[in-house]
Amino acid sequence: MPVETKTFRRDHFDIKAAFFDKSVMVLAGLALFSGVLCWQLKGFDAVVESLHTDVKTFFELVPKMAMAFLLAALVTALISRATIAKWLGEKSGVKGVALATAVGAVTPGGPMMSFPLVASLAKAGAGRASIIAYLTSWETLGFQRIMVWEIPLLGPELTAMRFIASLPLPFVAALLSERLPKTEAEKKAS
Repeated sequence: MPVETKTFRRDHFDIKAAFFDKSVMVLAGLALFSGVLCWQLKGFDAVVESLHTDVKTFFELVPKMAMAFLLAALVTALISRATIAKWLGEKSGVKGVALATAVGAVTPGGPMMSFPLVASLAKAGAGRASIIAYLTSWETLGFQRIMVWEIPLLGPELTAMRFIASLPLPFVAALLSERLPKTEAEKKAS
């Protein structure tokens, strides 16, 4: 199957679809329900205080999220879809899983950094196994977390044992992910 080489600049963004997506609607419903429940149980002042905290958090996260999405967009603009499909696609096999594992281990930052990158790579042709390996590696083998938290708090011996015990996890997760049924989006793409 030929790999589509359309660039990010030509992709169409449907703002109506983004705001009226099922997950957005579910989250909006949960937020509304929580707000009404908070009002009933804690009063109007608790709702106002919660909204104040939420707005503050929103403005703290927006710059980080914007930079993460910009970086993700630039990575997928710099690396062609054909290259991403070759190295991380469905047919990349163990090589793709190993590369995704290595990249996941060295990706700094929290979910605001890794998830936009994963979403962009998935849209650009990365396969399910590589994506799962990346996320599992980022979560279990992250060098930044090892250097900043684990070695200082747990010591080098315990950290090394935990790291070695966790090494197979991205490969196991990738293998298991391939055994799960395909999503609707994956069925359409194939």
